[in-house]
Amino acid sequence: MNLHRVLPLLALVFLAAISAPDREPLIMENADHMEGFRARGEYILSGHVRFRHGELRFETERAVWQRDQNRVFCETGIRITHRGSLLTADHGSYDKNGNQAQAEGNVFMRDSSGEVEATGGRLTYDRVRREAVLTGNPVARRIYPDTTKSTDTVRSKGPDTLSIRGETLRYRDSSGIAEARGNVVITRRDLRITCGRAEYRKQADSMFLWESPVVKVDESEVKGIMMRLGLHGEELRGMMVTGQAEALSLEKATDSTRAHKSRVEGDSLFVAFRQGSVDSVQVFRRATGTYFDVDRPQYVNRMSGDYMVLRFQEKRVHDAEVLGTAKSTYYHFEKDSLKGKNRAEGDTIALAFRQGKIDEVLVKGLARGVYEGRNLGRSTKKPGTKQEGNQKP
Repeated sequence: MNLHRVLPLLALVFLAAISAPDREPLIMENADHMEGFRARGEYILSGHVRFRHGELRFETERAVWQRDQNRVFCETGIRITHRGSLLTADHGSYDKNGNQAQAEGNVFMRDSSGEVEATGGRLTYDRVRREAVLTGNPVARRIYPDTTKSTDTVRSKGPDTLSIRGETLRYRDSSGIAEARGNVVITRRDLRITCGRAEYRKQADSMFLWESPVVKVDESEVKGIMMRLGLHGEELRGMMVTGQAEALSLEKATDSTRAHKSRVEGDSLFVAFRQGSVDSVQVFRRATGTYFDVDRPQYVNRMSGDYMVLRFQEKRVHDAEVLGTAKSTYYHFEKDSLKGKNRAEGDTIALAFRQGKIDEVLVKGLARGVYEGRNLGRSTKKPGTKQEGNQKP
């Protein structure tokens, strides 16, 4: 993800105004033509106008320079460079004494590496608050170079880009907090995030999402009231969802298995990732889960309890465990033939999966299991179901 390298671009071009000592003057280096009003300390400049303040340079074709007040208003295009970083816009202003800078109209920014850029309609920067704000359909992008060999056309997917969109992008350099507000959309390859507000906190290396956040990774989708994504540099490590937590996933069909859909809900949940894929899902309080074949949606397997954990291998559910007033209901098929329905209750229920199907159920503590044969119309014990602890008939 590396968001701390994307949104700080909003302030990067003007950081020289922070680092440059106040005693360094704002110097006009060149202008083809200059008209002055000495009484007002104001000059109208045109033609290859160039200013310098410390390591910051900016150029324009026409400007008004209020020399005594250390202010410059650029009327026809502005180009600012600082240590290889670039900002361009249709017009803008630079106020050294007032501690502000602005750029308006077709704002474009790029960092010195060429890997981070942003566009928008208006950029403002406050030196005192050390805060940059980009508005007007703003977009910030981090472009990751394609590391595959040029001859490997099968593997190569072109540049990998992290994109952040919103109505407002804001970066506070003093606190290391980057924020996107209003119809936020964050994408990177198979990852897509939508919400009303997103905030990246550099110190915690975490991103927080509010206002109807939805995170989609591969074929999985997670929803909730508030989310926290734990990052480690480029890697997404974990996701904590608080309030009305819900996770949906689709397991695609293979040559030997059917396509499956699963859904888990609870007061909160935690998703752990490994190498970009879901490794496990834990659901806390009032945990419920459903699981069914896409081509047999009328046969929905269910489980519920106070706590639930699902573990994955190769993007498929490998095993699951339900604790605290645990219940499960699942349908038993042999090939395409429905044989019956299994219902189990206990303190703990453990389920093992094989090739996308429930293979074994282990019930512990006050265990009770009932198997309803489809044609027999009576209860019987299903082979492969184990019961431990105090059993009830």
